[in-house]
Amino acid sequence: MPVSKPKKPCNHPGCLILIPSGERFCERHAELKEKAYDKRRGSSTSRGYDGKWRKLRALKARIDPLCEVCLKRGVTVPLDVVHHVRPIDTHPELRLSLDNLESLCKAHHDKIHEGERWK
Repeated sequence: MPVSKPKKPCNHPGCLILIPSGERFCERHAELKEKAYDKRRGSSTSRGYDGKWRKLRALKARIDPLCEVCLKRGVTVPLDVVHHVRPIDTHPELRLSLDNLESLCKAHHDKIHEGERWK
C-alpha cells in the first residue's frame, strides 16, 4: 500500500487546520489570498484585456487552436490560454501584436509563470 505524507498546518499565521503536504493554505485562507491577489492585480480591462484583446485572442485561437509547445513535441492538446510571449507590462506596444502571441495549454502556461503568483 502506498504511504501518504502526513498533513501539515496551513501556512497562514495562527491557523491550525491540517492540509495535505503539497498545499500551502487551507481552503479559507487560500480564498482570502486569492481575493487579495486579485485586488492588487486590478481588473482584466485595466491590465489591457479589453474588447480589442478579446477579438485578437479569438483570431489567434482560430489560427492556432492547439498548444504550440505540445504540437512541437508531436502531441495535440487544445489551447487553454493565448499567451503574450513578451509581457504587456514591459512591452505594452506588443499587446495587440499577433506575432507576440502563443497558443498554450494550461500546463505549459503555468510552467512559464511558475512562482510568479505569490511573490
